Amino acid sequence: MADQGDWRWVFFALLAPTLACAALVLAWLPGGRPQPSARPALDLRLLRQPLLHTAMLIYLCVPGVFMGINLVAALYLQGTLGLSATATGGLMLPWAAGALAAIALSRWRFNALGPRPLLLAGMGIQSLAVLALASPWLVAHPGWLVLLYALLGLGSSLCSSTAQTAAFVAIPEAAMGAASALWSLNRQLSFFFGVALLGAVLDWRLPEPTAYAQALALGAALTLLPLPWVLRLPGARALFVQPVE
Repeated sequence: MADQGDWRWVFFALLAPTLACAALVLAWLPGGRPQPSARPALDLRLLRQPLLHTAMLIYLCVPGVFMGINLVAALYLQGTLGLSATATGGLMLPWAAGALAAIALSRWRFNALGPRPLLLAGMGIQSLAVLALASPWLVAHPGWLVLLYALLGLGSSLCSSTAQTAAFVAIPEAAMGAASALWSLNRQLSFFFGVALLGAVLDWRLPEPTAYAQALALGAALTLLPLPWVLRLPGARALFVQPVE
């Protein structure tokens, strides 16, 4: 169990991203938006755009949460399955291969399909791969780790690549700079948030024997959190993107 000093660290690690995310949400809700100014440092009114705020949520819950999943998995593979640090780090090679395939796929099919099916596929792939990683079945079948990490790279990068493209589809050219600032801020907070949250949960549950599985299961659940928003996204024709055969 965490001592008092550990809990202070957990509190401050979660405080910054939580307050930042809360500020973005409150600014987007009716009545919470600031008065417009000529040149705001952060134009939070852009968060009313469904594609932008959904893409930002995707980045928070899929590639962002993956950073926390990767931390928990590295500790689990070395501490429980007995993999060396070299073998654990080497699993990022199949992850990179999956990520490369995802980037190529999103560039190839985005115009034809729109963001919704690509995001749904990416979320589903990452969530299922994380659940397999958390399963006791893996202890007896560690050879499947290469495939699981390739799927993690495919799912996470399919969402990150698609979200980054979709975020700016409906943004006017004049607002592109302000939208890019919001996107960059959210991107950095996403990576911080995933590591802080899942790391804190793992620290809280240890030394329970199921601590790693619980933290990974939470990561799988958070991956699917944007599902209601993704299901409401328009298709390719509604985005005024010409489908390509």
